[in-house]
Amino acid sequence: MATQRPPPPNVVGDDRVDSDKSQEWATSTSQLLGSLFGRDSEYYGRFQLAFRYAGYYSDMVQGVAVLRAAWNDYSKGYLIEAKSLITAEVFDDILEQAQHLLEQGYHHAAAILAGCVLEDTLRKMCQRNGVTLPAKPKVDGMNTELAKKAVYNTLVQKQITWLADIRNKAAHGQWSEFSGQDVVNMLFEVRRFVTDQLEA
Repeated sequence: MATQRPPPPNVVGDDRVDSDKSQEWATSTSQLLGSLFGRDSEYYGRFQLAFRYAGYYSDMVQGVAVLRAAWNDYSKGYLIEAKSLITAEVFDDILEQAQHLLEQGYHHAAAILAGCVLEDTLRKMCQRNGVTLPAKPKVDGMNTELAKKAVYNTLVQKQITWLADIRNKAAHGQWSEFSGQDVVNMLFEVRRFVTDQLEA
Protein backbone atom coordinates (compact mmCIF):
# COMPACT_ATOMS: atom_id res chain seq x y z
CA MET A 1 0.00 0.00 0.00
CA ALA A 2 3.03 2.25 0.42
CA THR A 3 3.42 2.14 -3.38
CA GLN A 4 0.11 4.03 -3.86
CA ARG A 5 0.21 6.41 -6.81
CA PRO A 6 -2.28 8.26 -9.02
CA PRO A 7 -3.56 6.57 -12.18
CA PRO A 8 -1.62 7.18 -15.41
CA PRO A 9 -2.08 10.54 -17.19
CA ASN A 10 -5.44 10.95 -18.90
CA VAL A 11 -6.79 7.86 -17.13
CA VAL A 12 -9.76 8.27 -14.81
CA GLY A 13 -10.14 5.82 -11.97
CA ASP A 14 -8.69 4.34 -8.84
CA ASP A 15 -5.19 4.97 -7.53
CA ARG A 16 -2.70 2.25 -8.35
CA VAL A 17 -0.24 0.16 -6.34
CA ASP A 18 2.60 -2.11 -7.42
CA SER A 19 0.74 -4.95 -9.17
CA ASP A 20 3.35 -7.63 -8.50
CA LYS A 21 3.51 -6.89 -4.80
CA SER A 22 -0.26 -6.67 -4.45
CA GLN A 23 -0.73 -9.98 -6.29
CA GLU A 24 1.87 -11.66 -4.09
CA TRP A 25 0.16 -10.34 -0.95
CA ALA A 26 -3.30 -11.38 -2.17
CA THR A 27 -2.13 -14.90 -3.00
CA SER A 28 -0.54 -15.38 0.42
CA THR A 29 -3.54 -13.90 2.22
CA SER A 30 -6.01 -16.04 0.30
CA GLN A 31 -4.01 -19.16 1.12
CA LEU A 32 -3.79 -18.19 4.79
CA LEU A 33 -7.53 -17.52 5.13
CA GLY A 34 -8.38 -20.72 3.30
CA SER A 35 -6.02 -22.76 5.48
CA LEU A 36 -7.08 -21.30 8.81
CA PHE A 37 -10.82 -20.88 8.32
CA GLY A 38 -11.69 -23.06 5.33
CA ARG A 39 -12.58 -22.14 1.77
CA ASP A 40 -16.26 -22.16 2.64
CA SER A 41 -15.78 -19.57 5.39
CA GLU A 42 -17.13 -16.03 5.33
CA TYR A 43 -13.60 -14.65 5.57
CA TYR A 44 -12.31 -16.52 2.52
CA GLY A 45 -15.41 -15.72 0.45
CA ARG A 46 -15.38 -12.04 1.40
CA PHE A 47 -11.72 -11.76 0.49
CA GLN A 48 -12.32 -13.24 -2.97
CA LEU A 49 -15.02 -10.62 -3.53
CA ALA A 50 -13.02 -7.75 -2.08
CA PHE A 51 -9.74 -8.32 -3.89
CA ARG A 52 -10.54 -8.58 -7.58
CA TYR A 53 -7.74 -6.77 -9.40
CA ALA A 54 -4.05 -6.68 -8.61
CA GLY A 55 -2.63 -3.19 -8.79
CA TYR A 56 -5.66 -1.23 -7.55
CA TYR A 57 -5.44 0.63 -4.26
CA SER A 58 -9.13 0.27 -3.36
CA ASP A 59 -8.94 -3.52 -3.69
CA MET A 60 -5.97 -3.52 -1.32
CA VAL A 61 -7.96 -1.46 1.20
CA GLN A 62 -10.91 -3.84 1.03
CA GLY A 63 -8.69 -6.92 1.21
CA VAL A 64 -6.88 -5.59 4.26
CA ALA A 65 -10.24 -4.85 5.90
CA VAL A 66 -11.32 -8.49 5.50
CA LEU A 67 -8.00 -9.73 6.86
CA ARG A 68 -8.24 -7.34 9.81
CA ALA A 69 -11.77 -8.56 10.60
CA ALA A 70 -10.65 -12.19 10.53
CA TRP A 71 -7.67 -11.39 12.73
CA ASN A 72 -9.81 -9.44 15.19
CA ASP A 73 -12.36 -12.25 15.50
CA TYR A 74 -9.65 -14.87 15.88
CA SER A 75 -7.70 -12.97 18.55
CA LYS A 76 -10.87 -12.38 20.60
CA GLY A 77 -11.92 -16.02 20.46
CA TYR A 78 -15.06 -15.45 18.39
CA LEU A 79 -14.31 -18.16 15.85
CA ILE A 80 -15.51 -21.73 15.76
CA GLU A 81 -13.14 -23.90 17.73
CA ALA A 82 -10.15 -25.31 15.91
CA LYS A 83 -11.70 -28.77 16.27
CA SER A 84 -14.03 -28.04 13.38
CA LEU A 85 -11.07 -27.15 11.16
CA ILE A 86 -8.34 -29.55 12.21
CA THR A 87 -8.71 -33.27 12.83
CA ALA A 88 -6.18 -35.93 13.70
CA GLU A 89 -6.11 -37.13 10.09
CA VAL A 90 -4.78 -33.81 8.78
CA PHE A 91 -2.31 -32.83 11.50
CA ASP A 92 0.63 -33.68 9.28
CA ASP A 93 -0.83 -31.74 6.35
CA ILE A 94 -1.36 -28.67 8.53
CA LEU A 95 2.19 -28.85 9.86
CA GLU A 96 3.47 -29.25 6.29
CA GLN A 97 1.58 -26.09 5.36
CA ALA A 98 3.15 -24.35 8.35
CA GLN A 99 6.58 -25.54 7.24
CA HIS A 100 5.95 -24.22 3.73
CA LEU A 101 4.86 -20.84 5.08
CA LEU A 102 7.94 -20.73 7.26
CA GLU A 103 10.21 -21.47 4.31
CA GLN A 104 8.54 -18.66 2.37
CA GLY A 105 9.27 -16.22 5.19
CA TYR A 106 5.80 -16.16 6.78
CA HIS A 107 6.80 -17.38 10.21
CA HIS A 108 3.92 -15.53 11.92
CA ALA A 109 1.31 -17.53 9.99
CA ALA A 110 3.31 -20.72 10.51
CA ALA A 111 3.22 -20.17 14.27
CA ILE A 112 -0.57 -19.79 14.22
CA LEU A 113 -1.06 -23.02 12.28
CA ALA A 114 1.30 -24.96 14.54
CA GLY A 115 -0.52 -23.50 17.56
CA CYS A 116 -3.86 -24.74 16.23
CA VAL A 117 -2.46 -28.27 15.91
CA LEU A 118 -1.09 -28.07 19.45
CA GLU A 119 -4.41 -26.83 20.85
CA ASP A 120 -6.43 -29.54 19.14
CA THR A 121 -4.02 -32.23 20.35
CA LEU A 122 -4.39 -31.03 23.93
CA ARG A 123 -8.17 -31.00 23.58
CA LYS A 124 -8.20 -34.60 22.38
CA MET A 125 -5.86 -35.59 25.22
CA CYS A 126 -8.22 -33.98 27.74
CA GLN A 127 -11.18 -35.87 26.33
CA ARG A 128 -9.20 -39.11 26.39
CA ASN A 129 -8.11 -38.59 30.00
CA GLY A 130 -11.43 -37.47 31.46
CA VAL A 131 -10.63 -33.76 31.83
CA THR A 132 -13.81 -31.68 31.86
CA LEU A 133 -13.50 -28.84 29.38
CA PRO A 134 -15.26 -25.46 29.36
CA ALA A 135 -17.08 -24.30 26.24
CA LYS A 136 -13.96 -22.55 24.96
CA PRO A 137 -10.96 -24.26 26.56
CA LYS A 138 -7.66 -22.41 26.66
CA VAL A 139 -4.28 -24.02 26.10
CA ASP A 140 -3.01 -22.92 29.51
CA GLY A 141 -5.97 -24.47 31.30
CA MET A 142 -5.76 -27.76 29.41
CA ASN A 143 -2.02 -27.89 29.96
CA THR A 144 -2.44 -27.39 33.70
CA GLU A 145 -5.13 -30.06 34.02
CA LEU A 146 -3.18 -32.64 32.02
CA ALA A 147 -0.11 -32.06 34.19
CA LYS A 148 -2.24 -32.42 37.35
CA LYS A 149 -3.44 -35.78 36.10
CA ALA A 150 0.20 -36.76 35.47
CA VAL A 151 -0.50 -37.32 31.77
CA TYR A 152 2.91 -35.70 31.34
CA ASN A 153 5.52 -34.22 33.66
CA THR A 154 6.32 -30.62 34.59
CA LEU A 155 9.07 -30.38 31.98
CA VAL A 156 6.57 -31.11 29.22
CA GLN A 157 4.12 -28.69 30.85
CA LYS A 158 6.70 -25.89 30.69
CA GLN A 159 7.45 -26.71 27.07
CA ILE A 160 3.74 -26.51 26.19
CA THR A 161 3.56 -23.14 27.97
CA TRP A 162 6.45 -21.87 25.83
CA LEU A 163 4.87 -23.14 22.61
CA ALA A 164 1.52 -21.58 23.49
CA ASP A 165 3.23 -18.28 24.24
CA ILE A 166 4.67 -18.09 20.72
CA ARG A 167 1.28 -18.93 19.22
CA ASN A 168 -0.44 -16.22 21.32
CA LYS A 169 2.13 -13.59 20.36
CA ALA A 170 1.64 -14.45 16.68
CA ALA A 171 -2.16 -14.32 17.02
CA HIS A 172 -2.01 -10.89 18.67
CA GLY A 173 0.47 -9.34 16.27
CA GLN A 174 3.37 -9.12 18.71
CA TRP A 175 5.83 -9.69 15.89
CA SER A 176 8.94 -8.34 17.61
CA GLU A 177 8.63 -10.71 20.58
CA PHE A 178 9.62 -13.90 18.74
CA SER A 179 11.82 -14.80 15.80
CA GLY A 180 11.76 -17.07 12.80
CA GLN A 181 14.13 -19.41 14.62
CA ASP A 182 11.65 -19.61 17.50
CA VAL A 183 9.04 -20.83 15.01
CA VAL A 184 11.51 -23.34 13.52
CA ASN A 185 11.94 -24.76 17.02
CA MET A 186 8.20 -24.57 17.64
CA LEU A 187 7.35 -26.63 14.56
CA PHE A 188 9.88 -29.28 15.52
CA GLU A 189 8.57 -29.53 19.08
CA VAL A 190 4.89 -29.53 18.09
CA ARG A 191 5.47 -32.27 15.54
CA ARG A 192 7.34 -34.37 18.09
CA PHE A 193 4.71 -33.80 20.77
CA VAL A 194 1.83 -34.68 18.45
CA THR A 195 3.62 -37.79 17.17
CA ASP A 196 4.32 -38.98 20.72
CA GLN A 197 0.70 -38.47 21.78
CA LEU A 198 -0.81 -40.11 18.70
CA GLU A 199 1.35 -43.14 19.31
CA ALA A 200 0.56 -43.24 23.04
